[in-house]
Amino acid sequence: MIPGNKRIFRIFLRHSLPLVIVTLLLGGGAMLLAHNFIRGNSVRVADQTLAEVSEYYDVILDEMDSLSLMFSTNPEMVSRLRQVFSQDTAMDLSGYRDARLIRSLISAPANAYSHIHRVYVYLDNPARMVLSSDQAFATLPYLNDRTWYDAYVTLPPGAQSFSQRVVLNPGQASEQAIIRIFRAFTGPSNARIGVIVLDINESSLARAYSFREGEILTVRNREGALLFSSAGGGGAYPGGDMQYFRTESAKYGWEYTLGFYKPMMFRLSRTLSWLTGILTLVALAIGLYLTHRTNGRERVFLANVMEQLNRVSGAELTAEGPEAYRNIFDYLNHHVLRTFLEQDYLKWQKEAMEYRALQMQINPHFLFNTLDTINWKAVKLSEGENDVSRMIQLLSKLLKYSLLVDDFAGVPLARELEMTGVYLELQRIRFRDRFTWDEEIDPDLLDVRVPPLLIQPILENALNHGLVEGRVLSLRLNAAEREGEMELTVANDGKPMDPATMEAINGGSSDALKKTASLGLMNVNKRLTLLCHGKSCLTVSSPGGEGARVTLRLPLGGN
Repeated sequence: MIPGNKRIFRIFLRHSLPLVIVTLLLGGGAMLLAHNFIRGNSVRVADQTLAEVSEYYDVILDEMDSLSLMFSTNPEMVSRLRQVFSQDTAMDLSGYRDARLIRSLISAPANAYSHIHRVYVYLDNPARMVLSSDQAFATLPYLNDRTWYDAYVTLPPGAQSFSQRVVLNPGQASEQAIIRIFRAFTGPSNARIGVIVLDINESSLARAYSFREGEILTVRNREGALLFSSAGGGGAYPGGDMQYFRTESAKYGWEYTLGFYKPMMFRLSRTLSWLTGILTLVALAIGLYLTHRTNGRERVFLANVMEQLNRVSGAELTAEGPEAYRNIFDYLNHHVLRTFLEQDYLKWQKEAMEYRALQMQINPHFLFNTLDTINWKAVKLSEGENDVSRMIQLLSKLLKYSLLVDDFAGVPLARELEMTGVYLELQRIRFRDRFTWDEEIDPDLLDVRVPPLLIQPILENALNHGLVEGRVLSLRLNAAEREGEMELTVANDGKPMDPATMEAINGGSSDALKKTASLGLMNVNKRLTLLCHGKSCLTVSSPGGEGARVTLRLPLGGN
């Protein structure tokens, strides 16, 4: 993509950004709302399903309540049953009728409901007689199954009801799992005198409620022991992908746990989220396409302007006729831009350069004569040379050096070091013994040409900002060849440079003409950047957080 088209594309993106943001916000909000609503609704449906399951199984267990009420609220029934259990000899006609009536009452539920396996009614009696729904009246030794009695006699004294899972005839072809429910009888003194036992087929109970795909019901008794599960005792789905809901029955203390397979439970939520996301992207694509179509004319205009600007900036300022362009609109664009560059920009640039040149036009002879006059006056007042006259002489040398050398032609490094010594001698009159100077110069580099006044601004910055009260400032200059370049290093052990100023100098982000602090370093950096065609040759560091080190890298190839 050519630069002009890139700029047009960026402009198109900026104009389309509000549409993109609004579409994504609305689409994302819709996805989030739909996702949360459907998930919340799925959870509510799961709670309702669990409540329905609990009520459904409570209705099945109501048969035990019917039997219990029949005996607990009818003392005459209990009395007749006790008389039947107490007869050691053959029954009379009245006892036979009572026995038939009581048997029919407990056999009716077992015959009417396929999920009821067997019903036992037992009252404590010396003969250990039991009324069974399938064997009528029989003593315990003659019953097909007496495991219920063993569980009954081990019940805690205060237990009125109890549930357990029992496997009948284990290991045999007739093996069968049942859910056994106990309900105790109590006498006038609330002492337990008997029990009603209801055996329910586990398989029938597990299949009694029609569960949907992805739903598993698990039922446990008060003690937490498993009674039955709709999954047949094993989980059909990974446990980590299940979400469980629990409730407890107030009748028998059964805990119902209904598990839902999350991928199926929240399938609708995910589907709607995907559809909402796809529709959002489709709406965004349509919006961008319509924006692209409606902005077509503006893009054509911008493309023409960019093309003509590129041609003008490429110095194609010849006087072509209108036939050299695709249309008269392009021809006018080109010449409007050319006129701007020629008459406005170039005129402004010329005026700026003239103004800068006028600022720099200072007559050196005027300055030198003025300094000589001041020097003569200082000598006359003190009747001989003094520090002031010496400083004026040194300053005169520095000023002549700065005005009479060519910055682009440069000076030998030896000449720059000589003038550096003049500058340090001037500063030593002021600071006396507050700083030391040391230099290590490769003799092979003395003829290498460098920009004039390259080192003095760096030393001035160190003396103005690096001096520490009560300490002698150490200044050191090194000049060596590194990787085909001359590396000049000016270091001091004074105050560290402010990190923000250091970053501005290294990044070249500050304007030396507008800077008031570290002006010398800014000026040197800017001059070197111009001489090196935009490449920064100066870096500033503060090793160990103490002092400052300025490193200059210059070519060895002459000017």
